[in-house]
Amino acid sequence: MRAASLVAYFTKGSTAFLSRKTLCEQLKRMAHVGTVDNVVVQMKTDVKAIFNAAVDSVLPRQMVHNSLKLSGNVLNVEDRSYMLNHNVHVVGFGKAVGGMIRAVEEEVGDHIVGGVASVPLGTQEALRAKGRGDLLPLPDSKVVLMEGAADNLPDEAAHTAAQRICDQVSSLTAGDLLIVLISGGGSALLPAPVPSVTLQEKQSVTRLLAARGATITELNTVRKNLSTLKGGKLALAARPAQVISLILSDIVGDPLDLIASGPTVPDSSTPQDAINVIHKYDIQDDIPLSVWSYLTRQYQRKSSKDQDFSHVQNVLVGSNSIAVSAAKVCAEKLGYRTLVHSTCLQGEASTVGEMYATMAALLANVFNGRDRIIEKSLFNSLLQKYGVDGSCLRLVLQVAVEAETQKKPVCIISAGETTVTLRGDGKGGRNQEMALATAVAMSRDSILRYESRTQVVFMSAGTDGQDGPTDAAGALADPGQVTRANEQGLAATEFLENNDSYNFYRSADGGQGLVTTGLTGTNVMDIQILTVCGSCDSNL
Repeated sequence: MRAASLVAYFTKGSTAFLSRKTLCEQLKRMAHVGTVDNVVVQMKTDVKAIFNAAVDSVLPRQMVHNSLKLSGNVLNVEDRSYMLNHNVHVVGFGKAVGGMIRAVEEEVGDHIVGGVASVPLGTQEALRAKGRGDLLPLPDSKVVLMEGAADNLPDEAAHTAAQRICDQVSSLTAGDLLIVLISGGGSALLPAPVPSVTLQEKQSVTRLLAARGATITELNTVRKNLSTLKGGKLALAARPAQVISLILSDIVGDPLDLIASGPTVPDSSTPQDAINVIHKYDIQDDIPLSVWSYLTRQYQRKSSKDQDFSHVQNVLVGSNSIAVSAAKVCAEKLGYRTLVHSTCLQGEASTVGEMYATMAALLANVFNGRDRIIEKSLFNSLLQKYGVDGSCLRLVLQVAVEAETQKKPVCIISAGETTVTLRGDGKGGRNQEMALATAVAMSRDSILRYESRTQVVFMSAGTDGQDGPTDAAGALADPGQVTRANEQGLAATEFLENNDSYNFYRSADGGQGLVTTGLTGTNVMDIQILTVCGSCDSNL
């Protein structure tokens, strides 16, 4: 029924229960709410599209193709050349190596004589179910895929695969060429502890450090010093064969010695560094005696950085900067004024989430008329409390002002990898935790919660499609999410305090806040997307 007809219907005669003016105001608000809902739905659709564009840009096949150039029987890799004569062996480990193997097969063909790769449990089924068989080896491949590391944790299946890889590498001769394919998740998929330490004992150290919030750099420092293949040892075991290592980065700053714990890169860390990490998180009394004994005995060991790595060529084929660039292009095509905030995002996931809520409030303040006192307070909070770079914040303000003038929404894109310090016994991952912390912080901000002119959607998700031990890649957050959850009897802050973000998002709004992609076949860390729309008249 049209608005005019509704007004006539409800106001006819002396029994009207609402004045014409009051009813018109309510109808106007109802129409506005409907428009707002439509804008939010569109924004959520947009952030998913932006994320998908980022993931698509770092699917491994093309990046490997870009690095390998075959001319006759000569393989050219950057400034080096290799003679092929049915002498190529392939090993790999990580979430993206299926597609990397496919690209190698397409480039060097029959020159491959054998190989083995360790991939996450369920990879082959998940990719085939999505119609992405092109991210798996060819049907007649000579490279065997072995699955393991359920929930991204090293297990006996991954250990068996690592032993197969070790055997393959150790059997090579001077006439052989070994192509090593490495991507995110490789550490868990290549568990080969030193003989005096069992897999279970090594796992217990990793779990203790992860629970205390250790960074990926710190985790890999300890892993390398307890491994027979990591920290350059795989490359050393391959001598006298030539080694080409193609690496897809999943670590901030792309340090080759830390990606999958650097199995083909000279190790700059020492047992003392590993001991320092253990002391930092005060777990020396909790770790197995075998681990502590081994590390303390190795003070004087010769570091692999003193070994000869002249037979090894390490090539970085892709990183999150590619994904962020693709996300930016997609956002701009969708009509957003876009800014890349960071490709090196780190820190506690919940704290970073609070930072994004504050940044959203700063943007909303610009869209709502720029109260300079509020703006200065938010600016200083981002600068001092959260350590956001001042020049970056000034760019954020500039973009917001331009967007408000042009009646466009804003999109802020970041990438990196945060950590979670476990305090509860819930289920989740760093991306879902960040989203929930953002939602909680936004629900407490009057600018975001009560100013209906400004709409906000935030998303954090892992490019590998797996956030912690869950089937979700991440989650979406908006300022009204916590209130809606409260109406369902879900206390968001309690879920957050219990590190139970997955169960919150699975229940709230019928599970619509979960971002579920399945395994993507790649991994370049996480992507964060913050969108802010100044009014329902913005160009969405």
